Amino acid sequence: MAQYPRKLKEGIRYWYKFSYQGKTFHSKCIYHTKIEARKAENKHFDEVSKRARDPDSVQSSITLLEAINARLDYVKTKKSLSYYKDNKRYYKVILEALGNTPIESVKRADIEDLLLETSQELQDLGKDNYVVNAMLAVYKALFNHAISKHDLSIKNPCIGIKQFSVEKRLKYIPKDEDIEAVKKICDKRQRLLIDFIMETGARISEALRFKGKDIIGNEIVLYTRKSKNSNLVPRKLPKPLCLKYIVLKSDEKLFGDWKEQPKFLERKVRQLKQKPWGFHNLRHRYASLLSKHGVPLYDIMSKLGHQNLSTTQIYLQML
Repeated sequence: MAQYPRKLKEGIRYWYKFSYQGKTFHSKCIYHTKIEARKAENKHFDEVSKRARDPDSVQSSITLLEAINARLDYVKTKKSLSYYKDNKRYYKVILEALGNTPIESVKRADIEDLLLETSQELQDLGKDNYVVNAMLAVYKALFNHAISKHDLSIKNPCIGIKQFSVEKRLKYIPKDEDIEAVKKICDKRQRLLIDFIMETGARISEALRFKGKDIIGNEIVLYTRKSKNSNLVPRKLPKPLCLKYIVLKSDEKLFGDWKEQPKFLERKVRQLKQKPWGFHNLRHRYASLLSKHGVPLYDIMSKLGHQNLSTTQIYLQML
């Protein structure tokens, strides 16, 4: 067992680290003195060793609800709003099924039974298991977060549960005549947004973020953020034809009309009684056209802003 100093903006702070039965435990760098860090380390060591010798003698340090609230606080800070809402919905399901039980009492069979029941309900509605697999991923992250945050000597009950089978579906690509029919009932700004995504393959968030300073000669720069507080990652693309006569100030947004994803496209597709499609379908169309014209797969991956080749291959399944 040992304590270490670290120089921070606030001054010198101490932290500790020790190993027990092959597992390493360490503190945050928060202690003002080495003595303070040593006392905290001794207390933590006693708790870990007691839990290992006699798990039943140690009361649960956290309930399922407490673990959920802590995880939601983390997700709200680090992830997107839609991901946060999905987590909240799935956590409500597990709380209703298991109650506010001590987190150590949740077993693999409890998670499996819940997922199987949800899968059966979805099958009765003619739906696939995408939601069930999403629930499994969310629950696995929940227990990992709780175990790490509270140094719990328990096994994640989701470990070993395999994903449920799903029917792989190809992403629908709207016909050119359907796209043109929609554009005819759009105003000028709406048509420009559709053309921009068709010609760049941009995500809708990238399009709404696009500014005048992102036009550099015959190229443009798109920025994407993989999670809420992650850094913006740039990628260059040829300047689309739809921007040929567009002049913007440096910090002026091209699509400043919208603060969040526009709803007009969904309404107009429904108005024309077409098969449902949206902005992301146009992104798939862009990828498919690149492949059709012989663009190498790695170049398509770069243009789409993907980190993994396997993600790009999913976009091209329809070919």
